[in-house]
Amino acid sequence: MAGPEQGRGRVRTRAGTERRGSGTPGGPAPAAAGEVTAAVAGEHEDPQCLAPGEAAGLLAGAGWRRAVVLGDSTTESTGMTVVPGWARATWTDRVAAALRETDPQFACLHPRGRRDLPLSHIRSTQLGDALGFAGDLAFLTCGGPELRAQSFDPDAMELELSRILSALRGATCQVVLVVSPFDLTRTGQVPAGRLTAVRARQRLLAERIESVALRHGCVHVDLAAHEGASSADLWSARPWRLSSRGHAVAAAAVVRTLGGLPGTR
Repeated sequence: MAGPEQGRGRVRTRAGTERRGSGTPGGPAPAAAGEVTAAVAGEHEDPQCLAPGEAAGLLAGAGWRRAVVLGDSTTESTGMTVVPGWARATWTDRVAAALRETDPQFACLHPRGRRDLPLSHIRSTQLGDALGFAGDLAFLTCGGPELRAQSFDPDAMELELSRILSALRGATCQVVLVVSPFDLTRTGQVPAGRLTAVRARQRLLAERIESVALRHGCVHVDLAAHEGASSADLWSARPWRLSSRGHAVAAAAVVRTLGGLPGTR
């Protein structure tokens, strides 16, 4: 099993560097997380985003030291539309930066994702590296590819999700957050004739994810429940990618969820 410097991913460290690899360690490169701490007025005035100092207060008692992110390319910055006033940083980089405030040695492994990566492929291509990293915290983004597919088998999705969560919880992960997407019907990218079907599918998917997460002692963060009335600028011009504001809102939802867990304060 590959170690943290040998998987198909990157490990972010205190110095703001990352290690990339595909069998052998790569050299350090600048990390995008450095932009997270920039003073950006739009974010600071947005109640759906983290206020200055809010994350530090919420995570003051957090004891996590190593995290892993699993999922598809929606967690990446490629194709991100930058909304004026919101920093160009992914939600995973934002959350890692917040956790690094409580522990400068905090490390995060983020395997490279591909667009439209369903749960079965996440399990076969990323889970091994995640388990090898031996993190105590995990984030799993899922649901988008299943929602956009021509057909949707909720039982098959539930089985794959259960396999992933069972493996993570059976290893070293004390806390696993399953993050499902914002409302896809509000992206402007779903054909009018499919809006009703996609809306119903997303409700069903959220219910199934919630059920599986509870069964394994995990936590479900349904971003569709956090987007509020103003959601048009959560998405990028590139299909199915979050904008800088979308990433900021997602990060706030995740950090606030972590801050509400027992033992974090």
